[in-house]
Amino acid sequence: MPDNLAFTLLLAVAVVIMGAFAVGTHLNVRKGDKMIRWMRGGLPLVGERATVRWLGSSVAEIKVTQPRAPFRAAEVLCVFEPRDVPVYWLWSRWRGRRDLLIFRAQLHAAARFELEVFDPRGWTTHRTERDVQKRNWTATPLAQAAGLQAYRSGGDNADVAPLIELATKAGGRLVRLSVHRTVPNLEIHWWMPEPPQANAEHWFANLRKIADAVMK
Repeated sequence: MPDNLAFTLLLAVAVVIMGAFAVGTHLNVRKGDKMIRWMRGGLPLVGERATVRWLGSSVAEIKVTQPRAPFRAAEVLCVFEPRDVPVYWLWSRWRGRRDLLIFRAQLHAAARFELEVFDPRGWTTHRTERDVQKRNWTATPLAQAAGLQAYRSGGDNADVAPLIELATKAGGRLVRLSVHRTVPNLEIHWWMPEPPQANAEHWFANLRKIADAVMK
């Protein structure tokens, strides 16, 4: 009897784990498909063609294969919460993880300056402030970017406020705006927007404006 009970409990736990994995994977894939369909409305502004692949059950990668100037290479990552593993999902959510939309690009020319604008509460930015301080970057006040911190290196005469405004308006809540002379030259993180409430063409158009401004 004890052996039968142990087997029944083990089987029940396995069913729960497998069920949770299946449900979590389904939710992420459904969200990913929704975001990919949404991007089709603006993706031609960045490149003529793109490939899509899933990296596990929590990341959808959209890689532009024929990018348009000023982009030499570009990709969009839809990074979802790990809903397929409930314990890890609860732990990561407690640490501030949310669904993220990430844009990365290599530009045709190096940026005139380097910049990090970030929300220190973001789960992808926990070490950003420490990293830029180690490099002796200069803190930059942001009058209109509540909750964000900014550090820069070089380009003292460059006005970064328009970049921050464009990145903030592009999509969901801004988590990170990163400009570097090394690849990727441009990287931006947002909390994933709801497609019905956001305009994909507007989003990609702002990305082009940011890239152009970084190189001027």
